[in-house]
Amino acid sequence: MCASFNNLFSVPTDRERSRALGDTYQLPDSIRRAVTAGINECFLPFPIPNEGDWVTINQERGQTAEAFERTIQTIPHGKVPSLENISEFSSHFFPGCRLETLPQIDFTDLPKHSRMGQRIDTYTKKPQYSATLIIDHLKKMKRRQRKNDTEELFCIGVTMADIYPYSSWNFVYGLASTIDGIAIYSFARLDPSFPDIELVGPCTEQERILILKRAISVFVHEIIHLFGIKHCIYYLCLMNGAETEVEMDGQPLYLCPICLRKMYTATGKDRKIFNPVETYHDILDACQKFHFKDEAAWYENRLNILTTLTNE
Repeated sequence: MCASFNNLFSVPTDRERSRALGDTYQLPDSIRRAVTAGINECFLPFPIPNEGDWVTINQERGQTAEAFERTIQTIPHGKVPSLENISEFSSHFFPGCRLETLPQIDFTDLPKHSRMGQRIDTYTKKPQYSATLIIDHLKKMKRRQRKNDTEELFCIGVTMADIYPYSSWNFVYGLASTIDGIAIYSFARLDPSFPDIELVGPCTEQERILILKRAISVFVHEIIHLFGIKHCIYYLCLMNGAETEVEMDGQPLYLCPICLRKMYTATGKDRKIFNPVETYHDILDACQKFHFKDEAAWYENRLNILTTLTNE
């Protein structure tokens, strides 16, 4: 991706993070504990960025929980990770929602104006497709094929093709249209061997786990954007923006207290549906199943803290 260097970004202070989280007095006990208890033990502050990181070339002012609540409307490649595994893991972030895998679309079936978005990337020499034109096509499909829009919140396309959002950008991992409830994201650059995928052999078990973890991270990140939640600048968080694979791998597979509160609001503030402890247990089980050791350790520690407080 290409943009000019932004040296105006400053890491939020403790006071700014507290302001972003907002008044928690009216929150249910389970939600309040999840966003206030043992924060310094589990959540690292947003790091001082290096030149070239996302926030140094994109203006991110941050979105407080209060600002979100004012705007939200409650509502065959050997290295390709399984959509079933991605859906299974990701579903735990969205209690009360069901993820459904739809039929595959071949890019050759796209309308001519969408195929016109194809180009050859200057750096990788590989084909790329316009993410904005793909989203336009998905909008039409959603209107044409879905009979009951009240049942479908969002539609997310995934592809092994490399994508870009605008002609001035090199690439993008994913792109979301919040208004339309549609997003597209690409597996292509999640492979450590990209762009020389064809020149290397089968991936190792470690690479397989890394690709799956990256795929889940981007997938959940893009869905959360569709709820109206913007990039996070308050803690190391799943909702941080990422400019490179290094930044992406540095992001955790959990939401910080501020973004967790936003998701509680987005799902209708229903305590029977949105229960952080139950969600953490489900995600912990998934982490153990897919061998995400570091993430499993974090969720175990977080659950120990929240369970101890519940028993006091």
